[in-house]
Amino acid sequence: MDYVRVASVGDVSPGQIIPVEAGGKKLLLANVGGTFHAAQRKCPHMGFNLCRGKLDGNAVVCPLHKAKFSLESGGVERDPKLLFIGMKAKSDLAVYPVKEEGGDVLVGVS
Repeated sequence: MDYVRVASVGDVSPGQIIPVEAGGKKLLLANVGGTFHAAQRKCPHMGFNLCRGKLDGNAVVCPLHKAKFSLESGGVERDPKLLFIGMKAKSDLAVYPVKEEGGDVLVGVS
């Protein structure tokens, strides 16, 4: 697996999500209490930009239909919902390994 530099540690404050690219993939980079997570940028439900979402613990919440995905496993923690209409997420969120080296944040892509 190749690791690609996507940001400096100081570029992402705790509680913040930013858009990044690695290996031609559009991803989000989130700082959860000093731990970095990378995942696909588009919500697997309807493709909305998750960088506009919010963090809830170790999960990202889509601002469109409130689907919630674990940033550790990618698993669906809450299916999407529109008012009182329940829906199903189409798939889990793709997550990528992250490491820090010398003040840089690197994401593993294959």
